[in-house]
Amino acid sequence: MHSFMAYSIKIHDKMLPGPLAERYHKLDNVRSKDVLDFVSAFLETLKKEVHNDTESKKTVRVVELSQVGRDVYGWIEYGEYGIPGRIYSTSEKANKYEKKHDDSDVVSLYYHFRIPADCRTGIVIFHTAGNKGVKTFVASKFNDYFKNFVGLSVQMPPLAHESTVKRWLDSSKVKEIRLGKYRVERGGSDVTDLLGVDRAEVTLKPKRGSSFGSFNHFKSKKTEDGEGFVEILSELSSEVKAVIESEGRTKIVSLRQGEPVSTIEITSDNVTINDGAPHPGSLHNYAVLLMDEFEQKVAR
Repeated sequence: MHSFMAYSIKIHDKMLPGPLAERYHKLDNVRSKDVLDFVSAFLETLKKEVHNDTESKKTVRVVELSQVGRDVYGWIEYGEYGIPGRIYSTSEKANKYEKKHDDSDVVSLYYHFRIPADCRTGIVIFHTAGNKGVKTFVASKFNDYFKNFVGLSVQMPPLAHESTVKRWLDSSKVKEIRLGKYRVERGGSDVTDLLGVDRAEVTLKPKRGSSFGSFNHFKSKKTEDGEGFVEILSELSSEVKAVIESEGRTKIVSLRQGEPVSTIEITSDNVTINDGAPHPGSLHNYAVLLMDEFEQKVAR
């Protein structure tokens, strides 16, 4: 349900010397300006009041903003509205609140920017909860903000598109495969429904003496009929994850069809989870670990 989405930050400038594809500014010196200052200033504008996007019916507000060194991080409250309904308590088995069409259903999401000095690539991690996330909003609004002052656009593609990061991920070893919300059938009925179980999870491990191989190998692996292993697993489960190991550390990445490799699952393996929500301090600590690891991989 919870995950991190990792993206790179780059500023291209066709006026710079060299091959066109390599004309990227060092982020602490973009036409004599530091991108870090703009990140902080932009997020400050979202602290002053709730931003209400009446077209998409979404609300956004930064509620926590901290800066340590070249890192800017904190929490954003993100909400959606437009459809009336009601809030039902599963523990009390009663309706608790009648939700009006202009009531915004708000969740708290973590964000973390790192703008390394003397480097052409920055990193940003956005926390998503289910299908709720703020990357599109932040990337679009920050690009407008920066372009208004500097006249250049901010690129924010998935971090996995970075060649150095891609090579690192592809060479990581797959330790196990986890299938969440796995459908277990008996006589055409879902056993989890019959037993009153919330969800079924299945862990797949390689046979003794063998392995799943590298992350890249597993992603491209096919049956004799040409079906991809990931495609087959996606038919059995809506949550297909790989536990990968690289440089002595493990992390869980999503293998869902169409999902970018930059999706890193947040589970009790790496973050303290209380009542379905990650503990703020534990989540931040995990983000810092990921940032340190990613920073070593990005092109300077």
